[in-house]
Parts: sequence; C-alpha cells; structure tokens
Amino acid sequence: MKEETSKFNPFPGLRPFTPEESELFFGREKESEEVFNKLLKNRFITVTGASGSGKSSLVYCGILPRIKEMGRKESSPWRIIIFRPGNDPFESLAHAIHANIAETGLKEVPVETLLSDLHRESDGISTALKKHIIRGYEKVLLVVDQFEELFRYRTSDTGGSYGTETGEFVENLVNAVSLSDSRVFIIVTMRADFIGECAYYQGLTQLINRSNFLIPRMERENYRQVIEGPLKYAGASIDESFVETLLDDIDDHPDQLPVLQHALMRTWNHWKELRDPVRPLGYTDYDSVGTMRNAMSRHADEAFGELDNRGREICRKMFRAITEKGPDNRGIRRPTVFSTLKSIIDCSDEELISVIDKFRKPSRSFITPGIHIPINDDSVIDLSHESLIRLWDRLNGWVDEEAASIQMYLRLSEASSMYQHGKAGLMTPPDLQLAINWRDREKPTLKWARRYDPAFERAMVYLRTSEKEYLDEEERKLKLQKNKIKRTRIMAILFGGATIIALGLMISALIQKVTADRQTELAEKQRILAEYEKIKADSSATAAIMKLQLSDSGALAARKDAEEALKQKEIIQSRLYMAQRDADSAQNAVMRAGQVIASVTGQKNNALRLRMLSLSKSMSLKSLQLNGQKDLQTLLAYQAYIFNKNNGGVENDPDIYNGLYNVVKQYGEGFRTFEGYKGQIKSIAFIPGDQEFYTSGNDGRILRWTFNNDSRSAQTAYTGDKMIEVLAVNPDASWLAAGEGNSSIHMIPLKSSGIQYKLTAHTDRINSLNFSPDGNYLYSASLDGRVLKWDLNAKTCTNITLPETQINKADISYNGEFIAGITSLGTVMIWYPELSQDHFRLETELKNINVIRFKYGDGILAIGNIYGFVELWDVGTRRIISGIRAHAGQVNDIRFNNILGQMATAGSDKCIRIYNITNPADLSQLPVVLSDNDGPVVAIQFSSDGQYIISGT
Repeated sequence: MKEETSKFNPFPGLRPFTPEESELFFGREKESEEVFNKLLKNRFITVTGASGSGKSSLVYCGILPRIKEMGRKESSPWRIIIFRPGNDPFESLAHAIHANIAETGLKEVPVETLLSDLHRESDGISTALKKHIIRGYEKVLLVVDQFEELFRYRTSDTGGSYGTETGEFVENLVNAVSLSDSRVFIIVTMRADFIGECAYYQGLTQLINRSNFLIPRMERENYRQVIEGPLKYAGASIDESFVETLLDDIDDHPDQLPVLQHALMRTWNHWKELRDPVRPLGYTDYDSVGTMRNAMSRHADEAFGELDNRGREICRKMFRAITEKGPDNRGIRRPTVFSTLKSIIDCSDEELISVIDKFRKPSRSFITPGIHIPINDDSVIDLSHESLIRLWDRLNGWVDEEAASIQMYLRLSEASSMYQHGKAGLMTPPDLQLAINWRDREKPTLKWARRYDPAFERAMVYLRTSEKEYLDEEERKLKLQKNKIKRTRIMAILFGGATIIALGLMISALIQKVTADRQTELAEKQRILAEYEKIKADSSATAAIMKLQLSDSGALAARKDAEEALKQKEIIQSRLYMAQRDADSAQNAVMRAGQVIASVTGQKNNALRLRMLSLSKSMSLKSLQLNGQKDLQTLLAYQAYIFNKNNGGVENDPDIYNGLYNVVKQYGEGFRTFEGYKGQIKSIAFIPGDQEFYTSGNDGRILRWTFNNDSRSAQTAYTGDKMIEVLAVNPDASWLAAGEGNSSIHMIPLKSSGIQYKLTAHTDRINSLNFSPDGNYLYSASLDGRVLKWDLNAKTCTNITLPETQINKADISYNGEFIAGITSLGTVMIWYPELSQDHFRLETELKNINVIRFKYGDGILAIGNIYGFVELWDVGTRRIISGIRAHAGQVNDIRFNNILGQMATAGSDKCIRIYNITNPADLSQLPVVLSDNDGPVVAIQFSSDGQYIISGT
C-alpha cells in the first residue's frame, strides 16, 4: 500500500464526493459524458434523480473536472460558483459570489452590494455576474445544488421565502441563460419527486423540457466499480468473495448508493485499525461494523453514546424536530432553522451546537451544514440523507414518538376548539390523564406547537381547566366518600342495633315457641280427656236409652239423663275444638319465629361479608405503606387475600394483588430482575413445559435463563453480529427459531442431536415467527411484505402472502386454521393458509395496528395499536367482542394466559396490564397494573404453567 495514500479514507460516507475527490469517483462515466454534452449544447441542464442516486457527486466529480480541463485546453477560463438555495436563495448566491471573488483575488465587493444587484431587475443574476465576476472571455458555471430547497424550505420551519421571492429567483435563473450573448451556464440538481413544483414556472419548465437528465439506477457492474475503483486508487485490495457479498446485499431501495458508501467507509476504518495493510479488506471487517443493514445505526449510536444525559435529551428532541412522517407513513426530513430548534428544545446555543457537532464530524456527516460552516441563528439544520431515518433504529423510534405526540396535541387542540364553540365539554379520564401525561412528559413549547396548530395557548388553557375541574370534582368525590364512610359507620351502628333487636326477637320467639309447645302438650291432654269424657257420655246416653226402653216408669228420669249426657258431649266437643285451635296457633308462632331468625341471620351474614371485603382492601393498602416491616407486611397482605377469597371477593382484585405483589417483590423469590443486555430486549420465548426461557437483544446474543433456581446469570445460547428481532420455540422444545434484522432465520437446536442451519428467502427484517402445532412448519413475516411457510424437513418455503398486499407481521391460530397479518397500512387481514384467495379485512375502527395475537383454544384475536387501544375479535363470526384503552402509549405486545384465563398487554407507557377474560365480552373489571418497569415494555411472555410473567424493556 502506498505510504501517501494510507492516511485517507477513499469512501466519503453519506456526504457527496467533493470536486477534489474526482479521482475516487467511479461508476458514472457514461452519464457524466452525456450531462457534459447537454450542458454545452443548451447552457442549462437539470440533473434529477431519487434521493441518494448521486446527483451532486455526478456534477462535482463527473462534470466540473471536464469543465476545468476544457478551459485549460481552450485558454478560456471558467469561473465556477456552487451554492445551495437554502431558505434565502438570493442571499446564498450573494455569499457564493463573494467567496469566488475572494478566491480569485478580484476587488472585494460587500455581500450587501451583491444582494442589492441581484434583486435589482429580472436579469439581476446576469447583471451581477457581468459586473463583478466575468472578465474578458471568461464563462461562468452556476451549480445550483439541491434545487428542491426552494420548495422544501418555503413550507417548513426555516423562515424560507414564499412564492414571490421564489418566482423572482427562478425568473432570474431563466433570464441568465436565455440571453443570446450570455456567458452563463447553469447546472441544477434536484430530487425527482419535486419536478412537479417546477411546472408553476413556465420559463423553467421550458428549460427543463429542453435539457434534462434523469440519473438511471446503477447496474451490478457499476456498483462493482464503485467498490473496487477507490480501493485500487488508494493502493488497497479487497477479497473477491466479499465484493460479491456486497453486491448481493444491495437491495431495491433507491438510497443504496450512500448506504453502501457509508458501510465501505466504516469497513475501511475497521480494516485500517487492525494495522495489517497486506491483508485485503474482507467480510470480517464488514461484518464487524454491522454490514449495510446495521452499520449506520451503530455509527449513529456511537455519536449518541458520546453525549451526557442532557446532551442525549437535546439530541432526542432535535432529531424529532428535523424529521416527520410523510403521507405514506414513512420518515422524511423536515429542515429547521437553528433559532427555531432552540425554541423547540429550550436549550442554549452552546448546548445545541455541541450536539450537532457530534453528528456532523467529517467521519460521520449525519447532519448538515458541514463542520466547516459556522452555525448561526439562521442556519438550516437538516439530515444529510433520509436513509438515516430508515436505518437508525433509535431515530425510527423517535419518529414514531413524535408522530404520536403530534396526534395527541392535535386531538387536544380540536377538543379545545369544540369546547370553545360549545360543542363539547371538558376532558375527563382516561383522555384527560393521557393528555396530562403527554404534557408532563413532552413539555411542549409554543414554537413546537405552532408547527402543527397555532392554537397552543387555547389548548393548554383547556387542558389546565379540565385538570382543575377534575381535581375539584375528585375533591368533591373525596368529601362525598368521607360522608359515605361516615354514613356507612352509622349504618353499621344501626345494623349492630338491629342485630341486637333481632337477637331479642329471636329470644322472644324462642320463648313463644316453648310456651306454644307447652300449650300444644296441654291441648293434647285436654283432647284425650275430652275423648274419654265423650266415650263416657256416650255410654251414659246408651244406658239411659236402654233404661227408657226397659222401664216405662223410669222414662222421664232416663230422658233427663240422656239430655244431660248430650249437653256434656257438646261441651266436650267445644273444648276439643278450642284445644286444636290453640295447637295450630302455637305452630304458626313457631314458624314465624323461624322466619324472623332466618332473615336476621342473612342480613347479619351479608353485612359481615361486605365489612370483611372492605377490611381486606384496607389491610392490603396498609401493607403497601409499611415498607421494611417484613412480617407485618406479609401477614397483612396474606390475610387480605384470605378475607377476599373466603368472602366471595373479585378474583385478582387489583388492590389485593398489589399487596401480594409488593411483598413478593421485596421479600419473596417470585420476583426477579435479570440483567444481561446493555440495550433493549427484543423478544422472549419460554420452553414449553419448563421453567426456562430465551431472550434476544439488540447486540446479537440469545441468552438462556432458568427461573426455578437462585441463579440470575444466563447461559449464552447463540452469539451473532446481527440484531435478533424475534424468537420462537417449537412445540417439543427441540428447536429455537431466531429472526434476524438482516432477513435471515437461524434454526438453533436445543437438543444435542440437531445441527444449526439458516433459512434465507426474505429480504428485510424478520418481524414474526410461528411454529405450526405439529412443529413441522414455520411461518415467518418480514418487513419485505411477505409471509412464508417453511417446510422444516425439506428446508424449503412457500409464499402464502395475500395478492397485492404487504404483510409485515403475522400470527397463526392454535389449530393452524387462520393467519392474521398486519399490512403496511396498519390494517389487519385474515386468511386461510392454504387458500390465500379466501380472505377478509378486520373491520376495526382502530388505525395503525402494531400487534396481533391469537388466543389459544378458540378463534379469538387480540389487536393493539400505537395509540394504546386493544380489541378482542371473534374471527369466525368476524365480529368485535370487546375493546378498551389499555395504555397511554403504543401497545407493543399481547399475550394470553390460558391456565388462569388472563390477557396481558405491554405498552410504551412502561406498564403491563393483566385482564381477567374468563368472559371475553366483559373487560370492565379493573386490570392488575404492573407499572414498575424501567422503560417501555417491548416484550412479555407467560410461563407454561401460567404462574409467572416475564417482561422485557
């Protein structure tokens, strides 16, 4: 390797090549020649192309060297002036002319004078150039780089000029090349998606139609020259198989050229650090920096890691301010003037500049303007390329956060407008709490809010008024609650008095029962006596009659005896009736006494049950307040659980659960924190039927953890250099599938008999993996929009994606009957794996669905979106079962506990919520909320026995 070339990097990274680097520019020779000829013929050319297609590099390194060489050969010097329109095109051109005058030693002209000349007439540019630049037969080449800034900046936060000044500048440009004696040549570079803006200016449209060049997509051999040419010039070599790998890694995104340049720049730096100049650049160097998929993300994370906590917060707010989501829901740039950024972030000049400088170092060039340009209040801060949004995972998350924050503010502003016009009331929970959390978390500023809706003060007043009214209402409710408690105590006293009275009545009833029993006994004796007397009277009457028949002389006496006997019989019958009546009355008294006793006992038991349930909640809440008193806390929490259970309380009552959870967390073995990653957990997978689980993180490692022993250390199951996005274990726990961020699926054996292998067919990040119930098939979904069904025995795959549909995530029902997929538009599609033509869209009103999950054992599907809403659907009937606002932020994961009939949701609000879904149609019971996570909960998983839940942040 040449000594003189060993100190520089031949790859520029994200920034364009400079004119001084033309020797390193390869792959566009044919295009350069064509643009050069059109420029000379028409004195004007527009070089258009997609973002990242190399427009600026083509002009700087393909055209300008030819212009200079032609000037030397013809002894007709060219003056080259390069500028970007920025937020004030005339001022930018004035500064560029001023710099050119200074470089060539001409008489210095103040910028203010140049600006005045440029604004003077419709041919101000031509006049200013003739007056201050052109000498003799000199020609001037104006290079207007990034011409789309004329249109981008006038609609963004740059204080850019609007239609009048833009039209004046365009007219000046057209006139500068339209005059017959003009010696001005103009090259304009512009993104192709802004070409429609030019149609508003007739003269410019005519120039573009006459002389335009659309940069074509590079072919494989062109890319090969881009890779090998600079290395040969620098005196280095590259492994041929590595070149083929690089060419294979280039995908269909139009921004692959700067992404490739950046990856090569990082690869060169790694190779150079090893101080082995004889060794050619190889895949190990490329793999070490993260490849094209992860190199940019890691590089940006390095810059982020160099900041302190304050700097990181400023960095987060800065990138959220200079990016946004476009109409197609993809991240795009939003150039913002420095003074506006300061107001949005609420920081000092020095703080913001120190953060910007970390990201615009020559070795990074993530932000413009470049490090050589001083930053002032009017400087426009912008990303150097939109590929940074797509490839930097952290920035991707920030873009989503900003979009959610904007939506919250717009909803708040709309609500305040409706309230102002009498069409709506004040906010109430849960929307109020979400808005308060957003305000306290985001701390929005007036400058930030006015980018989206100017009614910031109205919205904040509405929120404060709603908050005050809610607090006042809560205070009133508290007073009412105190009064209710007071009344409850009075009622308890009354119940106690009623109980005493009831006891008295019960005793009285018992006495009445004893008395009635005695009366019954006496009546029975009287009845027997009456029966005896009746028999005796009947005998006397019979005897008397016989005497009457036998003796006429005793007839009168016998008649009298008979009449007396009949009277005695009537008296006895009367007494017998009265005795029977007294016995019935006594029996009724006994029955009434029993009813009184039963009623009093029931009221007493219900009052006691309610008192015990209230006492159980009080005991549980009390246990939360006694930190450090292990025995008392444990006793209170456990006894609260027993009281709640024995008295028919709600199963998994949040108040009771929190008491138990707090005790276990402080003193028990059921709560553990496992630490094995520096970054974020990506996925969790339990081993079926075991207390072991696997986790993946953003560092490429898969760790194996054991839950049922005292060890909290992990075994490394797999180590790679690519981020593992998702894990899945097959039903018999013999294979672990790991989906990578670069589109590959690693199949890792969990038993000694298997051999690790890789499945490759996707072209982008793996988002979902699901084994079939028999374990013979694996279903995968990727950001490339396809769902593939893998035959694991044959190691082949079938595309089962719906026609003309991009599916980014998927889940399969427990019996393999249905597949649910999230489309690139955030909707949910359901289809049969074997009949992709037979499908339907879930008619939910939710937008931007982020997670889907089938419940094991039936056709219930849970869906969650980025705004915190969760719905349960019956896929068979295509009807919604129930829905609820579960989180204040994005729903990241949903899991079902089929053992205990529960559903757990994880959100970006750092919470896990566990719902009782024994009746899926009723989600009104308050969930158990676990809110002590360290950050957004991105993954959750229940253990096989349903007794534990693991969360990853």
